[in-house]
Order: sequence, then C-alpha cells, then structure tokens
Amino acid sequence: MKNKLLLNSLTLILGWTICFAQQGLDFNSHTISDNLKLNANAVIRQNNTVITVEDYDKVEVIKDRVVTVFNKAGNDAVDAIESYDSSTKIKKIEAIVYDANGEKIDRFKSSDFKDVSSVGSGTLYSDNRVKYLDYTPRDFPYTIHFKSVVVLNSTAFLPVWMPLENYFTSTELSSFKVINKSDTEIKYKESNLEDYSITKNDFLDYTASNLSAIDYQSYSPNFNTYGPLVKIALKRFKMQGVDGNNNEWSDFGKWMNNKLLSDVGVLPDGVKLEIKELTRNAKTEKEKAKIVYEFMQDRSRYISVQVGIGGWKPIKAAEVHDLAYGDCKGLSNYTKALLNEVGITSHHAVIYGGNNIRDIDRDFSSTQGNHMILYIPQLDDEENVWLECTSKINPFGYIAGFTDDRDALVISENGGEILHTTVYETEENTQESNAAIQILKDGSALAKIEMVTKGYQYSFRDHLEKYSKKDLIKKYKSYWSHLNGLSITDASAMNDKDKIQVIENANVMVSRYGSKTGDLLLIQPVFFNRNESEPTRYRNRQYDLEIDRGYIDIDTYEIELENGLIVEALPEPVEIDSKFGIYKLSIIDEGDGKLKVSRYLRINKGSFEKEDYDAYREFRATLVKHDKSKAVLKIN
Repeated sequence: MKNKLLLNSLTLILGWTICFAQQGLDFNSHTISDNLKLNANAVIRQNNTVITVEDYDKVEVIKDRVVTVFNKAGNDAVDAIESYDSSTKIKKIEAIVYDANGEKIDRFKSSDFKDVSSVGSGTLYSDNRVKYLDYTPRDFPYTIHFKSVVVLNSTAFLPVWMPLENYFTSTELSSFKVINKSDTEIKYKESNLEDYSITKNDFLDYTASNLSAIDYQSYSPNFNTYGPLVKIALKRFKMQGVDGNNNEWSDFGKWMNNKLLSDVGVLPDGVKLEIKELTRNAKTEKEKAKIVYEFMQDRSRYISVQVGIGGWKPIKAAEVHDLAYGDCKGLSNYTKALLNEVGITSHHAVIYGGNNIRDIDRDFSSTQGNHMILYIPQLDDEENVWLECTSKINPFGYIAGFTDDRDALVISENGGEILHTTVYETEENTQESNAAIQILKDGSALAKIEMVTKGYQYSFRDHLEKYSKKDLIKKYKSYWSHLNGLSITDASAMNDKDKIQVIENANVMVSRYGSKTGDLLLIQPVFFNRNESEPTRYRNRQYDLEIDRGYIDIDTYEIELENGLIVEALPEPVEIDSKFGIYKLSIIDEGDGKLKVSRYLRINKGSFEKEDYDAYREFRATLVKHDKSKAVLKIN
C-alpha cells in the first residue's frame, strides 16, 4: 500500500513537471497581454509551488518563479529569497536574468546569492539567516527566472498561496500543489477563490491565470480580505524539535502553553521582594497591575530577539530582568511573571500588530500573528485589560493604534481562545480645541490655542511631550501650514497618562491671515483645525469603503476684532447629517467686536458598499468647502 501511494505521488509530480515543460517558458516581455500590463509594476509570468509532506517533521518546498519587472517600484515582486536556520535547509537556489526581448543576460548560482543574518533594525540577535538575490537591473523591463528547493524540519510554518500577491502586480500563471506522503492530516482554508480565474484541479491543487493587477484605492478593506488565498497547516507538526498538535485553537494553545511558555516565568528572588514591596499599599488589583506595568516600562526597553523554538518561545523572565531588555514575547512574559508574584492572573496573547486592523483567523488554527501582548481578565471582577509591553510611554491598559479592535489568540493552561481586544468607540476618540484669536486691521492675527486629545486620537500625539520646543514648533508649523505667515512664539505638550489625554498649548502669530479688498477684509473663521483635502476620485471604484475607526473633533474659537473692524457678512450656519458622520459649523456675531466659531465633526466607523464611495467623497469635499468659508469684515 505504501509503495502504491509513493508511485501515485511520483506520477503526480512527473505529470506536473511535464505539463509545465510542455507549455514552455516565455521570457519576452513584449508578449505580455495588455490587460496584465494595466496598472502593473510587475507581472508574475509563472509561479509554481509544489509542497511535499514527507512526514509531520519533514516538508519539501519547490518553487519555480518567473517575474517580469517594468519599473523600480516592481523590483520587490522578484522575491528571489529564501530563509534558513538549523531546521531549514536550502538544497537549491538559482536565478537567470533576461532582457526585454527574452535574451539571457545574467546567471546566478547559489554562491552568488547574498547570505546574511536576518537580523533587522531593532533586532539584537537571531538564529535565522536568508539568502537573497542582490540584483541591480541595467534597464527595464527585465525578467528573472528564480528556482529554489527548501526542506523544512520545522513544519509549523508552511507557505500560503496568494496568486495575486500585492497591489500593482499581475499574474499570468500561478499554481499551488500539495502532495501528502505522510499519515499526518493536512488542514486548509480557501478564501475568495470564486471571484477570480482559478481552477481547482484536485485536492490542494490549484491553477490561476490572467489575474489583472489590483490598484490601491484609499479607504479599502485589507488586501487579505478580498484577495484569493489558500492556507494550509499540519494537524501534527514539529517546531525545532518540539512536537505539536493543531486540530483547533484549543489544543494549539495548550501546546504553546505547555511547550513554549511553561518554563520561562521564573524571576530572581530580589525582584520578587521588590515588586511585592512596591505594591504593598495598593488598594485594588488594578492599582497593583498598574504599578507592575509602570515598573516594567521604567526599567526595560524593547529590542527584537528572534531565537528560541521558531522565534516563538520567549526568553526567560529572569534574563529579561537582568538584561533590562526584551522583545514583545520577552517583555510580555516578564510582565506576566511580575503580575503573578502579586497575585494577578494574566495570559499571553498572540496578535497581528499594526495600524491596519487584522484579525487572527478564528476559523483556522495555525502559526499566525506577528506580535505578543498581555491579557488580564476581569481585573477587580469587572474590567478586561490588554497591555502593550513594548511601549515605554503607553498608559496602563491603552492599546489604541496598534493592537486595538481585533481578534487575538489568548493562551492559558486550558488552551487557546480567540478574544477581541479593546474597541475605542467613536465617542471616546475626541480632540477638543479652544482658542482665543485677535484679528487686526492689517490682516494679521494673534492666537492662543489649547487642544485636549483622547481615545484613539491620543495615539497620534502621546509622543509630543518628548519633543523639544524647537521640534514641537516645527511640528505645528507643518500641522497648520494653511496659515500664511505663521510664526509660533510658544508651544508645549503634556501627556497625562492617568487620564489618558494629551494637553497641548501654543501661541501663534499669523502675518497674512486676512486678505484685503479695498476697505474689506476677508478672513476664514475656521482658524486651526481645517480640512484642506478630500479623498481621491476614482472613475471605477472597485472595493468597498472601510472606515476602521471613528472620531470626533470639537473646535471653539473666540474671535476678537480690533477696533475699526465691523462685521459685514458671515457664512450661514451649516448642519450636515449623513451615514458617514455629522458636520456642524456656526459663526455667530456676539456684538462688541466678538465672533464665536463652533465647529463639530464626527466621522463614523463602518463598512459601506463601494457604490457609497462617491457619496463619502462628496461629504468630505463639502467639509473642505465649509471649513474654507469666508467672513467679510469692513475696515473703518
């Protein structure tokens, strides 16, 4: 039976090889169809991947890839790179370069590839290395034929198939085939295949052809939510010598807890006594946890460490304490160990970190995520708290802007569980500005402003406290670049971590605020927080509209006119209420040379049909128009 299965597998491989050999390879860039050139920086002429599962601890990956690059922006599409470590061996790697007419101009064997540590910026040490082709093209277009054979003895990380790889990259032909010679069951998930020219030939055997490039459009959902994708994973796997099971998130989480996290939480006796003493007078569990978090922030710093069972096992808490640094895993584990010493239960959480919201796939357990944070359940029996342990400035429990509003894998002794992180609702994400402004007859203006920023918007400004006054003034000059002749005489920013708000103050002079026409002075009453641009226009909107975070801006300006300035005309009050948000603007003549400007803008979080994009763009364009509306003053 085993010999029969092996014969069938060899027949499949041979058939696949003959099929592509019969088709032949075309390296001439002039034969690419026009529909694949449209919006494309590069075209994947052929990308064939064959994955052979020899056993749960041995997988061979064969790649045969041909890419034509049209310009500098397309160079990244070449992707002539392979990584390796003690459990990954590169058996073959080579490349041939062709000119625009398909004539061979360069050849690179394995020894010609750069072989470097995969240590990146902020990485202290790593046991991973990469071999990559460092090629500078003589001219465009050019074509690269890249081949590699890699054997994985750590089988937790298997390639995915994305026949459309990125924006501005077309695909002429792409195939993906998985051959299972083992007794290990392969799980898989297909996404969005029905929307593209993709054929499923057999179990885990796919071919895609003539996929036109996707051009990036602002306010679109994440690429991985609508691009074609096939993910695979072994139900039994090995990660650098450690066996694992992966039927579902529950047992995957148990494996992580038992094999990766169970022996890394021991602290030196000295810090155990120190943290207990620091929290001795804390009146609540939350106060204790906050003291622990700030202790970790004060004495530790982030630096990437990519070692230990596939880069997933944290370095020990004692080592983090002694060295005073760690990566996201190490710092989260160190904080967990400190919390445990004061009687607070917490759990590691694996997540996708980044400003763009991306979920751990709750329906497909596998090695996912690029970041680790900490989860404290039911603190003081009521509040779930998430801690970003790589930040030295985040307030306790604040995670907006990098790990908010997404599914995470929470790991405990009971296994893995998918939970959703903190959502910062629109009503919380506020910026309130209050300004006193003097308008002079020569068209100049003096102003003092205070801004208080909270919620998600706080994440844009929490770092300003660290700026020197010179740098802060430079920042504000860019922020208020619409003010002609702007000079800033004073500026400050204070980060109130207890209330989770940033308070900013500035004094400004604007030499050319108003424009004179005869005996009239024209001013724009929306002085500081003014919309200057509108979303991009698309003749053919292809994707749904996604506003992933809502916010509210409230601006109040008290304007005092110099003696001799009289209000001639003011803009009419405006109130716009749409599904995208609310905009209100009123400029009121309060008499005695005083104007009051009240502006309110609410942008709603939400997902909308692609047909709504033009209406949203019109909504934002209307805001720009009203923010630039003019008041007319008469000069006596």
